[in-house]
Amino acid sequence: MVVPESTYKTWLENTEGLLLEDGKLTISCNSIFAIEMLSQRLNVIIKDALVQTSEQQFEIKYVLNGSVNTDQPIVKTGNIKGSWINPKFDFNSFMTGSSNFLAYAAAKKICEAPGSLYNPLYIYSEWGLGKTHLIQSIAKTLKAKGMNVISVTGESFTNDFVKSIKTNTPKIMNKYRESDVFILDDIDFFSGKKQTVEMLIHIINQLYISGKQIVVTSYNHPSKINVSNRLTSILKSGLIVKIQSPDKEASQKYIRNSFKKNNISINADLIEFISNKKYASFSEIEGIIKSLIAHSELLNTNINESMVTNILEDYKLENIKDINITKEKIFSLIKYMFGIDEKDLVGRKNDKKTNLARQITAYLLIEKSNFNTSQAGLILGNRNHSTIIYSVNKIKNLLSKDVELKQEIEKSILNN
Repeated sequence: MVVPESTYKTWLENTEGLLLEDGKLTISCNSIFAIEMLSQRLNVIIKDALVQTSEQQFEIKYVLNGSVNTDQPIVKTGNIKGSWINPKFDFNSFMTGSSNFLAYAAAKKICEAPGSLYNPLYIYSEWGLGKTHLIQSIAKTLKAKGMNVISVTGESFTNDFVKSIKTNTPKIMNKYRESDVFILDDIDFFSGKKQTVEMLIHIINQLYISGKQIVVTSYNHPSKINVSNRLTSILKSGLIVKIQSPDKEASQKYIRNSFKKNNISINADLIEFISNKKYASFSEIEGIIKSLIAHSELLNTNINESMVTNILEDYKLENIKDINITKEKIFSLIKYMFGIDEKDLVGRKNDKKTNLARQITAYLLIEKSNFNTSQAGLILGNRNHSTIIYSVNKIKNLLSKDVELKQEIEKSILNN
């Protein structure tokens, strides 16, 4: 391929080959801008020219000022190709709770050692729960580390593949093979597309063998997608994490942060009231917040309890405590988690394991059901108000530090 004369004079004329060793070519550039242009825009053209002249493939490294010191770090500028990146999405703005913490932790972990941990990383959930937020956070973080990221939807990948077939230009798919990080959003789009799936398998295999990071999102578990068994097997070989509907903690953080971003002061009790509902997604919460802000502005009044109640009624949401865990279900849950029977919980047995189980029981009776402290005390063998309050506060403090225990409790509630 011939480049324009202006491009050659600006970026290529003052470059120099410094070192050719073990299939690696080191090229000297006279500015950091030249390095950025060559590595991001002209790298494929340079590689193709080298193949045409030498009939060999080379790994190219760009260095500054013609240094012949091969120990000098190579200046590498990362980039993101593909989908539009929302400037508001990063790890700091992601609201965590037990419903999404595992996905969040896994996403952050692969940024520490891309390609070596949790590869591929497969995140699935219903719409509006933060999959796109997480993958864009990954893309931004790894770009900042100098990695070349390609982040696309299943539809965009398919369009590229179809175009490469129709125009007989297989090089269109090279951008995927040459990426350091391949992020595929909405693999569900591949359902029933056999040829596209085959191409995807070849690219993922090539990237995996090369130690490149692969991240995939979906609305479904891999076993429920209509693709080949081979692709399903590849996806199952990594880490699969599901994002659940927002729990109270995540909802509360999201609500508080949203009002803060809009410079709106709102009573803490109202935030508690709004977050005590069971939401299908963060998008649903966002819709409610926008409605409250609009009502406040149009009526020229502060957001109040009456306004919140009226708007929430239109959404017909359940209270979190109405997903009601009965005392029987709580005792069953504790039996499942600890192997401790109701008679031991209400009795005077005082070993460490039983005490912890009893304290968690008190916490669940107060926080996850509709019992007050007096009722919870009676249920737990006539224990007094102070004992119940102490137990609840102790478990709240424990769960704020022990994420695994919190996730186990939440998961057990959903499954029992």
